[in-house]
Amino acid sequence: MSSGLLSEYVLKKRLGETFRLQVYGEVDSTNTLAREQAAAGAPEGTVILADTQRQGRGRMGRQFFSPKGSGLYMSIILRPNAAATPLYVTTAAAVAVAEAIEEVAGVPSSIKWVNDVYCRGKKVCGILTEGAIADNLQYAVLGIGINVFPPIGGFPPEIESRAGAVFGEKTPSAAHPREELAAAIIARFWGYYEALSAKAFLPSYRKRDLLKGRTVEVLDINGTVIEEVTAQGITDDFELLVSNRNGKIKALSSGEVSLRL
Repeated sequence: MSSGLLSEYVLKKRLGETFRLQVYGEVDSTNTLAREQAAAGAPEGTVILADTQRQGRGRMGRQFFSPKGSGLYMSIILRPNAAATPLYVTTAAAVAVAEAIEEVAGVPSSIKWVNDVYCRGKKVCGILTEGAIADNLQYAVLGIGINVFPPIGGFPPEIESRAGAVFGEKTPSAAHPREELAAAIIARFWGYYEALSAKAFLPSYRKRDLLKGRTVEVLDINGTVIEEVTAQGITDDFELLVSNRNGKIKALSSGEVSLRL
């Protein structure tokens, strides 16, 4: 378990002056704060981090559990060019998180299409990319929430069977593990983001594909099972290739996929 707030000093020491860092003890949501600042003209590379969130958000309007002292919650303001897509931003971030976890914690990681990072079979990270569009994409906000340590009192009953923490019961070797992890994620993501259309992170994404070869359930927006399929891999455009019981293969470009455990 980490103690105290995130250290802005340690983060700046690791990242230099490239990013405009803002570190808070508590916010409603780092994504909400980042969107407000982006709409007001905050520059690309503004990074907002918080020790806890009162109203953390995940995909499809879900709440993201954000307890004090054990997680890492951050949002990055982006102003991508017209060729960039939210999907590329999200998948690049997933790879950056997975690689950073392996670097800092020494824990193997995998990615559940599209945006969840897993360690030891449990979800440790969720990613939410939001944007504002007028005639074109005005800005995007990349939100990343990570369970770094097990929370005091455990996870809520509704997620305890599937939620995990990066370090689990392992004692980190770094003196500032959350800051080290945040800095590694930001640096790796930025390297991919600066050449996003090249998709240099695609092989790493495929290597960590959690779903390949597994039976998964395709759900609609209400969580109702539409069909049961077998995941076959990831396309060059980060779609999920699946086959049905008749062997017909198709690519899923959106929607919710749940592992059938």
